[in-house]
Amino acid sequence: MTRVAAVFLYGLALAGAAVALAVAGVGDGPPLADPELPWWAIAVGFAVAELCVVHLEFRRSAHSFSLADIPWVFGLAFATGPEFVIGAVLGTAAVYAARRMAPIKLFFNLSQLAFVGFVSVAIVREIAAPEGILEPETWPALYLATFASGVLTIACIAGAMAIAEGGMPLGMLKQMFGMDGLVTITNTSLGIAAALVVAIDPRAVPILLVPAVAVFGIYRAYVSERQRHEKLEFLYEANRTLSRSPEVAEAVEGVLESSLGAFRSEIAEVVLFGADGAARRTTYGPGDEQVTMAETDADDAIALARLVDGDQAVVSLVPPLEDARLQALLDRRRIRHAMIARLPGEQRMIGTIMLANRFGIERGYTRDDLRLLEALANNASVALQFDRLEQAIVQLEALQEQLRHQAYHDPLTDLPNRALFLERVREELATGARIAVLFIDLDDFKIVNDSLGHDVGDALLVSVARRLRNSVRPQDVVARLGGDEFAVMLPDVQDSPTQERTVAERVLQAFEAPVRAGSQLVSVHVSVGIAVGAGSGQGDELIRHADLAMYQAKSAGKSRFEFFEPSMATAMVRLHSLREELARAIEREEIVVEYQPIVLLEAGRMTAAEALVRWEHPARGLVPPSEFIPLAEETGVIGALDHFVLQHACHEARRWTEDGAGQEALRVHVNLSVVELRDTELVSRVLSVLDESGLPPDQLVLEITESQLLGDTRDSAERFQELRAFGIRIALDDFGTGYSSLSYLHSLPIDILKIAKPFVDGVHRGEREAGFVSMIVDLARTLQLEVIAEGIETPEQVDTLRRLGAQLGQGYLLGRPSASRTGRFERRRAPTA
Repeated sequence: MTRVAAVFLYGLALAGAAVALAVAGVGDGPPLADPELPWWAIAVGFAVAELCVVHLEFRRSAHSFSLADIPWVFGLAFATGPEFVIGAVLGTAAVYAARRMAPIKLFFNLSQLAFVGFVSVAIVREIAAPEGILEPETWPALYLATFASGVLTIACIAGAMAIAEGGMPLGMLKQMFGMDGLVTITNTSLGIAAALVVAIDPRAVPILLVPAVAVFGIYRAYVSERQRHEKLEFLYEANRTLSRSPEVAEAVEGVLESSLGAFRSEIAEVVLFGADGAARRTTYGPGDEQVTMAETDADDAIALARLVDGDQAVVSLVPPLEDARLQALLDRRRIRHAMIARLPGEQRMIGTIMLANRFGIERGYTRDDLRLLEALANNASVALQFDRLEQAIVQLEALQEQLRHQAYHDPLTDLPNRALFLERVREELATGARIAVLFIDLDDFKIVNDSLGHDVGDALLVSVARRLRNSVRPQDVVARLGGDEFAVMLPDVQDSPTQERTVAERVLQAFEAPVRAGSQLVSVHVSVGIAVGAGSGQGDELIRHADLAMYQAKSAGKSRFEFFEPSMATAMVRLHSLREELARAIEREEIVVEYQPIVLLEAGRMTAAEALVRWEHPARGLVPPSEFIPLAEETGVIGALDHFVLQHACHEARRWTEDGAGQEALRVHVNLSVVELRDTELVSRVLSVLDESGLPPDQLVLEITESQLLGDTRDSAERFQELRAFGIRIALDDFGTGYSSLSYLHSLPIDILKIAKPFVDGVHRGEREAGFVSMIVDLARTLQLEVIAEGIETPEQVDTLRRLGAQLGQGYLLGRPSASRTGRFERRRAPTA
């Protein structure tokens, strides 16, 4: 519910209470005394009293003092209850309507007036003496009824203010009660005295005008003196704020904050002009909005300043204005009325000060307000010395330039960041020029970061930025987009791709030599994607195309460059779609686990099986692991995927044991991802799955590839030792393809070596290939490790491997992966040559 609606319901409740009192017959009897006054006479009395009103304003609200207590006493004494309330409501409504009071305020004020009127009638009729107003016993009843009406009125108004403005200060409430009590006692005394005179001789009414006018004059004088005191106090506080504030911005903020209350305004604003013609504004309001020394439209600021840059030091702005530009400015800023004054300097006008949207009964600024604003502007101009202002503006410009640089540059390399690079690309495209964007990504930067530390990684990025700047032309723009991603814009390239190709080749050559990162030399290579655009195309689209080309370069082998082709976008859309669907594939039971036999080559029987994950997509068919495993690692699904495979494999291996009672138990091999390997909870999770499935630990083999061990051998060794302590075996997959194979055998607790397929492929073709495999087999025998040859596809390979002493084999020739849903695998013999 809005606050306006809440105030309306509040007024409706008061009106309902008034109607209830009327229906109950409050005040239906004859008046207390003669002469009896009709409702229209009461209405005239209230209208005249409301015209003689003095407004005392508090911030956004105002309290009115009038002579209404006099017709109030007359109505209670000389009219029936209903005619008194009707006359009071109609007379007051006529004056409020003439003042164009807002409908919601008019409704609320008349509702509370009717309610309070009936309450006063009830009090008088309950307490007053039967003989009427001429008897002293009736006078306290009139005092009490009138005073109660004042208290109820303030209470009703306070409730409305609390609803409309979210609260009412206790000090303001006390002040209103105090002033209203004093005024009520005075006016009621005057009203009772006048009523006594009228009851004795109605011809004495004209004589009563003299004390009434005198009282009204006293009220006006008091309020005028109070407001003058408040203005002097405001100017004093403003001058003190200006003189004591060390910074111009702080001084201006202090003056504006106090001006909002002094002028009861919604918006207070100061605009300062620099020597360079730039305009900066500090604004308070509307509401909690606040802007400090923000650069603003100079044309708008000058248009407002011209209103006071002449003989008039201060002007009042009341729409509609003749100047269409200024009217549009006021409409845009929701300014209903305003006053503006100039801030004069020694040689030129240094700025303007403006107050707008005044609160209170008088919705506009008076001459007194204009004179007060002019005095404030003159005092502010003296305090805001010209040299002090210029110094502040220079400091502000330097700060803004520093902040702008920080906002548009990478803090590590000081290169333009993504936002600035995109802005430069868009600006160049807007000229109609043909430009090229090179998207550059470091190959395997994560390995450097993980193995050598983030400090070395940061130092490496700084060196990479320096080499890139030295590899391009002076007019080219080099930027760091984030992480290990960089970009280069080549402006105004020719139709042929010669320039882009030359720069890309120069960038690749720049990283042929190791890069210094702190005290270390690091071998770094980059992949580059190139996209070319012309005309008013979208800059972000051009960067995205270069990014796609870079991914194509990585997929094609890294340390190379590729030009963007439209087919790459189609492939990326498919990749993104797969990424979204993979997150839900496990829930939809689209992930299946197949098992490939591992065979004892001499005996020809199966001793183990490797669990291999597959994705059976309902629309795309079988998605190969090489396509969705990297996606799983990128999206964070790999952890859940690994856990699913481990659970499924352990339960399946347990069923093999149960189905093959009396036969040798088959081991199951499960691959570990790098995410699982680095998880500190790996050991406890593996043991939990074994316990849940009932599989003995010595029937589980965990496989890890060499590439996953880079920079993590110490932590990996500790986890492997824990796992082996429970009987779980560790296998090193793809052995021989990495750079540190022998060092892993020395530092890691390994049980099984799996000879990589590239060595097995050529094992029967020549002595050199066979020598490699023989060396691995001899090394494993020396270290008491099992050896499994992977990728066996021909009988000749089986025969050669047997001759070389390889114990176990795995490959399509020995058995293709299958789901093994029917239980134990068929034991089969390895074929011979």
